[in-house]
Order: sequence, then structure tokens, then C-alpha cells
Amino acid sequence: PPFFLVIRYVDSLWRKALVWYPRKARGHPSLCELGLLLPAIVENSMMIPSNHRNGESALVMAGGTVAAAAAAVVLYRKRDTVQKSLCKDLPMYILTNHRSAVVTVFGLPLSLLFDTILRVRSNYMTMFHSAPHLHDERVAKIQEAVKNRPDKESPLCTARPGWMSISLSYRNYKQKWNAIEMPLYDILDIDLEERVVRVEPFVSIGQLTHALNPKGYTLPVVPEMDDLTVGGLINGTGIESSSHHAGLFHELLLELELLLGDGTVVIATATNEYSDLFHAIPWSYGTLALLLSAKLKLLPCSKYVKVTYTPHVDSQEGYVEHMRQLSGEYNTTEGNTNGNKVPMFVEGLAYSLNSAVVMEGEFVDSIPKGGQINCLSLWWKPWFYKHVEKILKSGVTKVEYIPLRDYYHRHSQSLFWEMELMIPIGNHPLFRWTLGWLMPPKVSFLKISQTEMTRKLTEETHVAQDFLVPTKHMGEFLKTCDTEFDQVYPLWLCLHSHSNMPGSLLKDPISKQTEMYIDIGVYGLPRCVHNQHPEQFDMKKSMRNALFALQKLHGFQMLYADVFFNREEFEEMFDHKAYRELRQKYKATTAFKEVYDKMSLVL
Repeated sequence: PPFFLVIRYVDSLWRKALVWYPRKARGHPSLCELGLLLPAIVENSMMIPSNHRNGESALVMAGGTVAAAAAAVVLYRKRDTVQKSLCKDLPMYILTNHRSAVVTVFGLPLSLLFDTILRVRSNYMTMFHSAPHLHDERVAKIQEAVKNRPDKESPLCTARPGWMSISLSYRNYKQKWNAIEMPLYDILDIDLEERVVRVEPFVSIGQLTHALNPKGYTLPVVPEMDDLTVGGLINGTGIESSSHHAGLFHELLLELELLLGDGTVVIATATNEYSDLFHAIPWSYGTLALLLSAKLKLLPCSKYVKVTYTPHVDSQEGYVEHMRQLSGEYNTTEGNTNGNKVPMFVEGLAYSLNSAVVMEGEFVDSIPKGGQINCLSLWWKPWFYKHVEKILKSGVTKVEYIPLRDYYHRHSQSLFWEMELMIPIGNHPLFRWTLGWLMPPKVSFLKISQTEMTRKLTEETHVAQDFLVPTKHMGEFLKTCDTEFDQVYPLWLCLHSHSNMPGSLLKDPISKQTEMYIDIGVYGLPRCVHNQHPEQFDMKKSMRNALFALQKLHGFQMLYADVFFNREEFEEMFDHKAYRELRQKYKATTAFKEVYDKMSLVL
């Protein structure tokens, strides 16, 4: 009967509204009716049975007219709600549920623009200004700002926005503290005879490799990401595939120019009166002094890196032992008395608990006849970890030659493997050929594009941690990661020699001598999250279990990532005794907060 047709028609409109806009439907039903009524009228006109359409069309049109009139009234009464929905709720919905499209359409071009501006500025400063002279002027202004800060009780920090950091974690402390502007972005001097480079703290690794590699020199440790800054790597830490030779990034240091909390500028070296401060700055995260400049060691380099890929299938013991041999851990002297050759670079990528590819690299000046070159920086090239995975599946050892800077930034194009989560089609040949030249987006823009919902989801489901553990416990902790993080793969495996660091937070090796450690980088989503069951993964529980296991093995986590320890537990992993004595000595207790207060805490 016609009456029931009208009832069914109106009911279907309402049901479509609930399906199309469920969250808003619950809070603002009238708005849902308004927003979806008119398109649904057209669609639902097809629901009228054919034998009723002629007789009932007038009734249907009348009902539609009444509904449209009612919608107009609702629009007027709910105009504030409509404005909120269009200006705030709709953008949040797009950023949360269609983030990959936002990153592709907006993040990639903006990243390219930002990168271009920095390069133009750097070239301009180099060509038209005297960097050392400007450095002294800038330091004087910073010193004046510290001395004359209005609130002496509020702690100091740099004014560099938190969203510009490479870490995916969010640190909001700068909004409440004395943020000091520090426009220190320049390479001050390159002395090739002495093999020393002097830089300001916000110089990036990308700037340095661009400036040094064409001259035939490099840093002994070149951390992967272009946007990592020298100041962040000194105050925090940095590691790369040469760290089994050179140690962590801070071991390149020759001299530090520091601004103390009382406004005093000092020069610290390993042998002068501020040697204790020199050794304590690494891992202090800007809680002892503000870094103004640093002198770093240089190393002669070659044009290419010869990389040998060795796949290990179904043998955890095989790839663990292979990496330990390549590290030189078993060598009793520099002469390699047990016959093991120690290459310049060593790295591993584990694709499961028992499968990995171990890579060793050496500097070479030229490519032999028949040698295969792989220019990884070309935009259309497959992501590096996918390239390595293909070698693993082949099961055959492979040798290729990679241009030096391409090798240093081999993981930058895909941000290791994180870009697969951001842009799932990013490694597709069509995407690489058409948009690959825009990759990768800046981490800062990825952070800006996040909503509260995506931040919460990231905090609850996305693992981004680096665990440093003695190589003798490597196999045991790999099993812990496999269990606690429900098979997050690939894993990044990077060796480093760990030496005594008097006065720093980092505990000395148990042997009190240099000891070989492995950095196990866990980045990605657990298997259950990939399978759409995030409720099966408890981030806090898994992280705390992993950290307690790490602590028992005399390991430690990198502090760029989220911290899941309370203060007491944190001080069990990191040594605070000498650190606090130095804070007292150099008047940092009121000027700077402690390291734990600057961490991204998840408790």
C-alpha cells in the first residue's frame, strides 16, 4: 500500500545516513538527514516497485519535497554544527582515514619545497656571507638571550619546533619552557689537511655528505637519514654500519663549544679542564649545556662501496655468527690473528627469526669490468629493503657496487620500511616512475598530518624502537622481540663497539673494556595488527617485557623513541650518579631539566 511505501522510503533514507556518516549520525541526527537526504532521494526512487511507480510517483515526489523543505529548516537551525562539520570534522576524517592520499598529494610536494629552500639558503650563505663571523655574532645573541631570559626558574631548551625532529614521538615540553632561538645551521670550516670539520648544531647529515664526499672525505659514522642533525646526534646518539669500527657518533668528537646555564661559553675537549663535560654531553639530550658548535674527525673515502650480500635461510645461528665474525669481535689483535677480515661496513636485515641477509661493504675507487653498479638514489629504483629481500629469496650471494652517497642513504627513500605503511603503493613500479622523484616525504610533515586518532593508534600499535644489546646475547633478544612484538619484520641489525663513557648516562661495558654490541631496530606493526586484530596487542605490556629482558642482558634502548619506564626503572637502566654531579658542578640543575623530563613517556 502507498502508506507503507512512504514509510519504507523514509526508513531507507535514515539507514543510509547512519551508514554513510555513522559517527556524526549518533551526535547530530538532523545533520545526517540534511546531508544525505537529497542524494538518497534520487537513489531510493529506484526502490519503488515498477508496478507502483506511475501511481505513486506523485506521492514520492511530494514526500521528497517535504523532506527537502524540512532539510532546509534543519540547515538553518544547525548552521553552526554544519560549519563545524565542514571546517573541522571533515578534514579530520580525511586526515585519519585517507592519510596516504594526503601524504601523496600534499606531503610530498611540500617536502620537496622545504628541501629546496634549505639548499638555496645554504648555497646563499656559502657564497655571500662569512660563516665564522656570523657564527660569533649569533653566539653573542644567544648568550644574551640566556642571560636575560625573563623567567630564570623556567628551564632552557632550543626553540626548534618539536615537529621538526626525526623522531615519530611527540615532546611538548618546549611550549612551557624558555625556548631559545638558535639559528645555527652552517658548516663553519672544512680542514682537509687536519681532517677536521667544524659545524653548527643544526647542520644536517645530508648537508655534510653533499659537502664532504665530492672532496674525497667523509665522517667515520654517517647515520642513515638525511635530516638528522649533528646536534641531535651529539646530544643523543647515532649509529651506522661502520660503527663496529668507529663506535657511536659521539666518538667522532674532537671539540665542543658549549653554552652553560649561567650564560658562560666554554670550549670542551677530551684533555682540557672541561674534559668531564666533554665526555658527558653524549646521551645528555641538552640537559647539561647548549651546543654551539663541534669539531668532528674526517676520513678519506672512495667513490663506491662494494657490497656483498649473503642470504641466510632458516638459520638464525648462521646470520648471528656471521655478523659477529665480520665485526672483529673474535680478533685478539688489530692484526686479525684468527684470520677474520673486518670490512668497513657491516649490516643485517632480518626478515624472520631464522632468515636474514648479512651485508659487508668496502671502499673501492672504481668498478671492475663486469661489476654491477646499483645507483640507489635514482627515483625509479625499488626500495632497498625490497631489493635485499629479493636476494634473500634467491638464496644466492650477490656482489654489487653502490655510489658512496647512495650507500649512506640507502634506506632514506623508504624511511627504512615505514613508507609502506604511509603509502602502500609506494614501491609499485608505476608509482616509482611517476612520483618516486618526490620521495621521501619529510618526517616533520608526516607528524603534522597526523590527527589525535592516528597519534593514538600509532602509540598503541606502531613499534619504533632501537635496542642495543651485547652481541653474545643477540640471538636470545631476537627471540624476545619476535615473541613480544608478534613478528614485526624486517629488523635492522647494526653492530657497534661500546666503550667507556665517564660521566654519561650510558653504563660502561660489563668487561670494563670495549665490547661489541648490536642495535636491533624494530620498526612496524605487529602481525595481529596487520591482520586487523589490534586488540590482541598490548603495547605497554610488550614494551615493558622487552625492556626488562634487555636490562637483564646489560642492554639499553635509544631514547629518541617512547619510554615505557617510570623514573626509578629508568635510573636502573641508565647511570645517573656522575651525571647529577656534573649538573651540580656546571650549574645545570635550575637551567635544565633532567633527561627523563624530556622523554616521550608512555606509562
